Amino acid sequence: MIDNSTKIITIEDVMEMLSISSKKTIYTYIQQGKLNPINKDDWHIEGRYEFDNEDIVRLQEELKKPGLTTKEVAQQLDISVTTVNRYIKQELLPAFQEEYRGMSCYFVNEEDLDLFKRTHEVGRKPSKRHFYHSEQNVALFQLFVKKNEEKEQFARIISVEDATIMAVTEQHEEVTLEELLHRGFEAAYEIESKKMITKEGYATFAFKQTAYAKSQLYKLMDLFYQYLSPTNMRITPQEEKEQFIVEIKPVLLTESAQEIVELLDSVLVSGKINKRSRGIYIDSDLEVVRVKVSSDLKEELQQKAKELGKKNIEELLLYAAQKL
Repeated sequence: MIDNSTKIITIEDVMEMLSISSKKTIYTYIQQGKLNPINKDDWHIEGRYEFDNEDIVRLQEELKKPGLTTKEVAQQLDISVTTVNRYIKQELLPAFQEEYRGMSCYFVNEEDLDLFKRTHEVGRKPSKRHFYHSEQNVALFQLFVKKNEEKEQFARIISVEDATIMAVTEQHEEVTLEELLHRGFEAAYEIESKKMITKEGYATFAFKQTAYAKSQLYKLMDLFYQYLSPTNMRITPQEEKEQFIVEIKPVLLTESAQEIVELLDSVLVSGKINKRSRGIYIDSDLEVVRVKVSSDLKEELQQKAKELGKKNIEELLLYAAQKL
């Protein structure tokens, strides 16, 4: 008597057991010898591949993650994957690279993450609170002026993170925003909300921190706030280098002064600055590279992007290229 009680494991079953969304991945495993169908040589009789449960369980063990992915670390710390990668690059968070499901990925050990949690303060990334106080509509390094005297006086906002917003005058005196307003200072311009710029990429600038309210470099911050608003900006302090990184979306500044071009060039880290007939155009240095793939591979790439915490396939491919 033939025993038909054993469950037949098909490709669809294997995909579910291994949490794989593309049949192409299964075929690749078969070609690589990682999976061995029990009817590999005469599969055409059944019209499909069939598998042994023990072989699937073995492969499950092989595919187990060697540690926490950057996405899992980001979720635990309540920050972005980009921030996690920055911590790893700065060697603040120990990590190691291993191949996982066909790609070289960063992994973090549980004990290393626990130690990191105990020794570092991390917070939510989405908020721009560290450089923009939305309730007061005041931003870091924003210019304030006092005009009711013979000579204008200047001040700059130097902190918006704490409950008390602080400013520094051109006499190097640190005062609260409340005191600044009481003395007759007012914002040199109003920060108006702007629509999100959808063009991809950012131009990046590195500004040295200075306590001088009349610093020439801060003129650029005034322009950025007026043309872009905090919606299209990112500011990252780098205390160890006594500087801050400013990233801005591509924008046309309807300014023509050569002084501004030279200031921009002096602090540019990445991106392009071009003089146009209507002003100065600041662009990212991203270039479009088009690749045509099959629908199966596209589906597999989308799944991989999701696993690694990337927003889309383009971000995944850029991440992979940077690891070459």
